[in-house]
Amino acid sequence: MAISRLAVSNPSSNTDTLLYTGVRTVLSSVIVTNKSNSPAEFRVWIVPLDQDPLTGNLVHVSYNVALGGKDSIETFRFPVILGDSVYIRSSTSDLSFLLSGIDDTNITGVELATLQGNINNIQSNVNEANSVANRALVLALIDI
Repeated sequence: MAISRLAVSNPSSNTDTLLYTGVRTVLSSVIVTNKSNSPAEFRVWIVPLDQDPLTGNLVHVSYNVALGGKDSIETFRFPVILGDSVYIRSSTSDLSFLLSGIDDTNITGVELATLQGNINNIQSNVNEANSVANRALVLALIDI
């Protein structure tokens, strides 16, 4: 699995800012750093593909989290899939945001079913080969 820096931002205060739009599936987190001595608050949320953020179809990762002056925090990890939009908002322009992600290399769905079928076929061939080898060994021992 490869880790990538996906986006960075130093947004204006009290402005909803698009941080990243998913181009592949990644397990992500956001590091938020307060560059000021004063405390601040921030939000991180996801708008899933084909959803209207104005109708409230969004998923909050962090909501009005307090961050002390000269401090940093990392969100818990969350999935971002193709087409998801990650947004941020801060109470001050002194916060910086870093979104990083780990590529999803797991096999799922149809790929997994195909792989499992191939494994079952290989196991069947191995079992048949073992059976043939055992019969040959028995016949060879009988001839001795």
